[in-house]
Amino acid sequence: MPDAGTCWSQLYRQAILESDRGMLGARIDEASEAIRCRSRELWYAGSPDTRERHDLDAALRFLGLLQMVSLEKTSN
Repeated sequence: MPDAGTCWSQLYRQAILESDRGMLGARIDEASEAIRCRSRELWYAGSPDTRERHDLDAALRFLGLLQMVSLEKTSN
C-alpha cells in the first residue's frame, strides 16, 4: 500500500495528464481531496514547514487553475 505522500502525487499527476475532458473534473476532485487529506495529516502531526507542504500548496493552486480553464473551455 503506497504511503499518503505517494498517493497524492500520483493522483495529482493523473489529473494534470488527463486528456479526456469528461474525466478531468473527477480527476481534479480526487487529487484535490487527497492533497487536502495529506495537508491535514501533516498539520495534525505537527510537521514543520517542509518541501512537501509547499508542494501540496502549489499542486492545489494549479489544480484550481486547471479546473477554471477546463470550465471556461466547456462553457464556450
